[in-house]
Amino acid sequence: MLNGGDEMILVTGGCRSGKSAYGEKLTEAMGARKLYIATGQIFDEEMSRRVENHRLRRGPLWITHEGYRNLENIDYKDYSGILLDSVTSMVTNLLFDRIGTDRMDFASVDYDAAEKEILSVFRRLMNRVSGEKLPLVMVTDEVGLGVVPETPLGRGFRDILGRVNQYLAAEAQEVYLVVSGIPVRIKPAGE
Repeated sequence: MLNGGDEMILVTGGCRSGKSAYGEKLTEAMGARKLYIATGQIFDEEMSRRVENHRLRRGPLWITHEGYRNLENIDYKDYSGILLDSVTSMVTNLLFDRIGTDRMDFASVDYDAAEKEILSVFRRLMNRVSGEKLPLVMVTDEVGLGVVPETPLGRGFRDILGRVNQYLAAEAQEVYLVVSGIPVRIKPAGE
């Protein structure tokens, strides 16, 4: 783990791999004042229960910011650890902000333009993180291990998230892959 918690760590893995719990553990080790950036949106009762389970697991000592836009503008001072969970939800939300949710023809979407716009959002956040050496842990899904998605939307999303993950992994000082609840460091500090 990083000394002093003043750099960025990326935690990736498959669905239900334990990556969020590991991200929380890394952030808790950074100090007492923790910020949880929740990027998911609640659309139904099942998602509401998931969010509540995450809140209960974290406990009352976490401060929560719900949102995925303009994260580079948040006042991060005085936080000993910041957890963004998740990059995947953030990319999803940013993609649908751009293309709309009422679209029927996802084959005509300019995914390259969407990717450039989404990557620029993450670049602004990383400029802030690196400029101020913010103690940030980001959780994302590894989507490159499965089959090629059947739909244009699925393929476009997978490509965008894969490239965002590559960018964040390059920017991070450490990267962990969580498999079946076991974290494996795939980019040690200093590499």
